[in-house]
Amino acid sequence: MPEATLPEATGPRDIVFVIERAQQRAGSAHLRGRQLASLFAQVAADYGRGVRVAFSDEAIADAVAIVNKSALMPKPQSVVARLKQAGCTVLVDFVDRRVTAADGDAADGFIAVSAAQYRHLRATWPDKAVIHLPHHVDLDIPPIACQWDRFACAYFGNFDNALHLDAVREAGLVTTVETLTGNKNHWFEVLPGYNLHYAFRPRAHWGAGFKPFTKGFTAAHAGAIVVVADDDEEATELLGADYPFRIPAAATADAVIGHLRAMRDSFGNSAWREARLRMRRLRTISSAPYLLHLIRALAFEAGPHERVFA
Repeated sequence: MPEATLPEATGPRDIVFVIERAQQRAGSAHLRGRQLASLFAQVAADYGRGVRVAFSDEAIADAVAIVNKSALMPKPQSVVARLKQAGCTVLVDFVDRRVTAADGDAADGFIAVSAAQYRHLRATWPDKAVIHLPHHVDLDIPPIACQWDRFACAYFGNFDNALHLDAVREAGLVTTVETLTGNKNHWFEVLPGYNLHYAFRPRAHWGAGFKPFTKGFTAAHAGAIVVVADDDEEATELLGADYPFRIPAAATADAVIGHLRAMRDSFGNSAWREARLRMRRLRTISSAPYLLHLIRALAFEAGPHERVFA
């Protein structure tokens, strides 16, 4: 199948991260919009390129436009079409939004947030550029080393994004902490107290999108480990099918409580040590230095995507 035709670049163009004004405080706009733009800007400066963030209702022309999930929410097709008419190369970053033909057909290419999403986009649009830039840990979180004196488990996130959360909290096994954007409730300061992060989210619980493993990245950054569902594709890809703390996706609340109690009672044993080793790799591949390396290699150096970012 022939490659998609890209707009002819007349010179170095700005790279513009496009977010939705009404959604600018959403996590995806902050992390995959402003923060990812800041990483691009650090690399782009070496190549004399400009990087900025713009709202989807602003005039954007003759740029490489990376359309954030937040900008796709109101009327995705109109945003992409308007940018293309203004001479932009348009790359869509769905993040965890459901991938639809209506959103993707008009785009020149895509930024994939996970390995599973990358494979899906490549299979669905084999003639378009797909750049795999995995999600990074929240860059606002300072360096952290969690305590390892005793078992302590917490759930960090929106309370509707994990299964059996009420039951494990009522059993006294999990503390729940909401993760407000910008650390508004000071949840960063709570992270050092917990060495196990609860992330039991079976595939059926979160619908048709591709969820990046941000809960795992947060845990890894803090030096903690994570407990996950065994059908969490991204967790399995990153930690391995033999990661010690995978719970069957069909487990009842009582079964999950049993697993957590067993983990508590075996705190510090060989399974815990193996899990900590796996999480060290996760910490590396979700870090800013790793993403900076990927951005330089994929977006600015000679290679298969150099015309996309020209």
